[in-house]
Amino acid sequence: MFNHERITYRRDLTLLKPEEEKSKLLDVLQSGRSAAVTLGGAWYLLMPDDTGAFEALGGAGSVGEGLCLDGAKFAASIVFRESELALPVSDLASRWSSAGAGGRPALVLEDSLEQEPIGYLPLVDLLKAEADRQQRAEAYFDALLETVSDAVTVVDRNGTVIGWNAVAEEVYGIAKADIVGRTIGEHFDPDALVVLGILDEGRRLRGAYHRPREGTHVLINASPIIEPGGGIIGGVATEQDITHLVKLNDELTVATSRLLTQRINDEDPFALISGRGESMGKVIKLAKKLAETDSAVLLIGETGAGKEQLARVIHRAGARPEGPFLSLSCGAVPAGLAEAELFGYQGGTFSGQPSGQAGRLEAADGGAIFLNEIECLPPDVQEKLANYIKRRTLTRIGASEAVPVSARIFAGTSQDLGQLVREGKFRADLYYALNVVSLKVPPLRERREDLGALVQMYLRVFSLQYQKPLPTVSPEVLLAFVNYNWPGNVSELRAVIERCVILSDNEQIMLEHLPEALQRRQAQLEFAAAANPAGMPVSGGVVAGSDSGSGPKLSSSEQTDRLDKMLRPRITPEEEMELMKEALERTSGNKSNAAKLLGISRGTLYKKIREYNLV
Repeated sequence: MFNHERITYRRDLTLLKPEEEKSKLLDVLQSGRSAAVTLGGAWYLLMPDDTGAFEALGGAGSVGEGLCLDGAKFAASIVFRESELALPVSDLASRWSSAGAGGRPALVLEDSLEQEPIGYLPLVDLLKAEADRQQRAEAYFDALLETVSDAVTVVDRNGTVIGWNAVAEEVYGIAKADIVGRTIGEHFDPDALVVLGILDEGRRLRGAYHRPREGTHVLINASPIIEPGGGIIGGVATEQDITHLVKLNDELTVATSRLLTQRINDEDPFALISGRGESMGKVIKLAKKLAETDSAVLLIGETGAGKEQLARVIHRAGARPEGPFLSLSCGAVPAGLAEAELFGYQGGTFSGQPSGQAGRLEAADGGAIFLNEIECLPPDVQEKLANYIKRRTLTRIGASEAVPVSARIFAGTSQDLGQLVREGKFRADLYYALNVVSLKVPPLRERREDLGALVQMYLRVFSLQYQKPLPTVSPEVLLAFVNYNWPGNVSELRAVIERCVILSDNEQIMLEHLPEALQRRQAQLEFAAAANPAGMPVSGGVVAGSDSGSGPKLSSSEQTDRLDKMLRPRITPEEEMELMKEALERTSGNKSNAAKLLGISRGTLYKKIREYNLV
């Protein structure tokens, strides 16, 4: 964490040559300075405390002659270049230890080609620097724990809690003094240990919904803590308390259901669309004003965003709700038939029938028509439609007289019609005739605040359609909805809700009822490959250590099989059977929920039920 800081070294050092007199060296040492001497390719470092030992060598002569008598005791422990002092203290200590050096100081050389000595580093200074860094790291760690808005739990390899922040105290009602230093299993029910079972195998957990205690709902992110050698030495988990969101969702479910019933009873067409958010709220506000007019409306939005539904609602809220509302997808009509489909044909023109055939516009007389993918109309039909909007009369193919028709035009597109006009791909007269007022329908991913109300509306619709009780939505399903981008927009949501109503049999929508794409929005599990590539279960404690040696790699399918077989491998078959009985009792026999509680797949649970003759 502090590798950018250089280790400070002492600079009171004098460089002497071997041929200089011993008396000069003694003068340097007696003045309180240290001295460095190079002799025979080795560096010698003499400290003021070495004065007596050097004098004991006896005789006059040079410094080099004295060192030749017994200089080994004055050798520098190790030599560092100045730039190397920016390395982590652990690296420096490791090099110091591997050099087999004693407790004498290290010599520091400059980084130039000459590599002149510029200072020295006593071992005690290195140890003090490490202690200082350790204290600062702990201060940063403590500050981080208390800064994040999630509950943070840190355990060592034995499951002993070593980190517990104030948010965790608030969420779980357990004081830091009551849990730090104790095993986490002392404070939580067995189902809460599922997360610890995941950490046992060195896997990461991302965005998983969990209920560690009755009435508490959290989102979990958890990771094993890996030491430099590759072993697992602990685990850390952050848990975001979403209990209030779950309660708000429950309240919204009840309130929306009541409000929807009231609005439908009041015959409010806008009850069929939801707009709690600002973006959709503006659209609905403008749509209510348009309902009072009879002008053409251009609806812009992605496929499935709800353009046709909005057009239908505006029509129902208008002055002619009893009139027909027809819909035509222009992109699905062959170009050669588009004119006949819209404007009809006179008798005898194609088939010889005297009465001919009315087009969609004529059939919508007194009501409205929604033309989706309006940009797909051929240019000649675009021109004829623009003339109809201006004059409110149309002429069938093969006829000579125009007939008055009053049908309101709603046009839908996912394209930028203005750009198509500039590129010559769409007629300007039709564009301006349609674009009196345009409504941009936002995609569902930009109005996630409407999800709850939309879900409740479609649940009610399909519950009535299939004659089933109105189901509730489990919190993990709601979270999967929020995490999903909904590329198919409202149309996709409607289809998903219909599927859930059909598949649900316990009056609650569960994660298993969702399509696979949405199920993947929950509990994203990854192997900590660097720590435990083989995904081998380890023993001892909540998060046990593992061998750092390399093991055989497992394929994705083999990893899945191993996860399916994982049911707390440390317990006996009798304990395993008791856990399964307890899980089935807790979930009132719901095998899917029991499997989630145990952290295994449903297939594994069914196999175990048969193995232990559980019913």
